[in-house]
Amino acid sequence: MAPPPPAPPSVTLRTVLLLLRVLTAAFLVITVVLISTNTVTLEVLRTSIKMRFNDVYAYRYMLSAAVIGLLYAVVQLFITISQFATGITHPLSYQFNFYGDKIISYLLATGSAAGFGVSKDLKDTYLALIEFESTDPVDKFFSKGYASASLLLFAFVSLAVLSVFSSLALSKRPIQVS
Repeated sequence: MAPPPPAPPSVTLRTVLLLLRVLTAAFLVITVVLISTNTVTLEVLRTSIKMRFNDVYAYRYMLSAAVIGLLYAVVQLFITISQFATGITHPLSYQFNFYGDKIISYLLATGSAAGFGVSKDLKDTYLALIEFESTDPVDKFFSKGYASASLLLFAFVSLAVLSVFSSLALSKRPIQVS
């Protein structure tokens, strides 16, 4: 005889999970917009140089991590809203949540770390090696990099909290024996 199905999570827990998913998606949307619009024109010895986010490999990686994380967050939002509305949880969703949350959270963490590291190193290098008429454009460009990395870090933290909940849900799920 099969064991009884597990009790569904309380409404408040499901609401918290939904809000964390929305928060993760919001952080990632802002990150994608901020990093993809990061462009500045530098004036070096009366020459204009246009610098874009895609000129920096770590910023490309950060954008890729944010876009992949955003796609995952949107899929998870649809799944979570569906489960919230119907009260029915697909048996494979426990594994999908567990593995997906772990993998994507690590991707977001590495993207954030890459953004912080390159922003610090390149800003110091640019200011030390090149004589600018004004350092404001350099500050603006790398400040947007810092802001994007910070938002990516916030998205990682909220997804890491969701990862803890998905780990608990997977461990509490009864094992089905065929």
